[in-house]
Amino acid sequence: MRKSKKAFVVVLLVSLLLSMSNVYAQGEKESSTDAVQDPQFISLAGGSVGGGWYVLCGVIAEMLTPTFPNTNIKVVTGGSVSNPLNVSAGKVEIATTQDNVYADAIAGVGPYTSEGVVSDITGLLRLGDIYMSVFLVEENSKFESISQIIENKLPVRIVTAVQGASPALATDRVLKTYGISAETIKEWGGSVSYVSYSEATALMKDGHADVYCGPIMPATLELAVSKKLRPLPIDSQIIDNLHETYKYGVSTIPAGSYEFIKNDLKVITENPILVISSKLSDDIVYRITKTICENPTKIQSASKTYSKWQPELAPQVVGGPIHPGAIKYYKEMGWIK
Repeated sequence: MRKSKKAFVVVLLVSLLLSMSNVYAQGEKESSTDAVQDPQFISLAGGSVGGGWYVLCGVIAEMLTPTFPNTNIKVVTGGSVSNPLNVSAGKVEIATTQDNVYADAIAGVGPYTSEGVVSDITGLLRLGDIYMSVFLVEENSKFESISQIIENKLPVRIVTAVQGASPALATDRVLKTYGISAETIKEWGGSVSYVSYSEATALMKDGHADVYCGPIMPATLELAVSKKLRPLPIDSQIIDNLHETYKYGVSTIPAGSYEFIKNDLKVITENPILVISSKLSDDIVYRITKTICENPTKIQSASKTYSKWQPELAPQVVGGPIHPGAIKYYKEMGWIK
């Protein structure tokens, strides 16, 4: 009887040990599976080196690192027009662009007419408004206005952003609305150079360019330290035509916002947004959205452009649909119904 009881206890102990071993193994398996769910890579495409978008993406990459500790997160250069294409092609997972450019991409119109509908991208969050096509010259420049340059066919040397970036597209559209083009300026003996913001700054510093046209970037502010600058205002009617034709926003840079803005300056604006690969899971996108929105001060510190950004603005992407993972977070916060 005692032997039988002893044998029973041994069998019971072995069974318990086996059961615990199976539970542990299952837990290890689930933990391993959960770890695999995080992407191996997350690439963020901003703008060119020296630009606000490149800096912003660097800030976001730092934010995401604790959220995805086993993921290789990196920032690459890009442009507003090229970024949606690179997300679609799987070259990057997150990218900056403009709301109106996102709308063109998913419709396959405007700069995407030849490519057709751009697939596998969706909206993530809105970043705010950005002043676009600000023409700046040295304070002692012989160029007094854009109209003066055109009327006298002056051989002006303009620098703007790299081709494929929305500031370059905006520059071309401003010239087109004035009735000229980069080729026209070349015929006058001038040039329009499409370069990075750091290159544009260097060319202006060295006297190899006369006019900068684009948004006010960190590199622009760096230029303003070494050179006294002043704006060449775009004619009000031209701005109104750009708004009607290309749906740019219209705003005013208040006098004193920057050292070189002495008077209120009417400008066109664009709405920068983040787009993301629609192939990423809802859970991953939810965590990305949550991480960004819970760190507004870091976004605000990336550039003066985003100094007033608040996470409540994030759902205001109007160019197209927003990723379901982001929508889940916005609904939890009560920002959308």
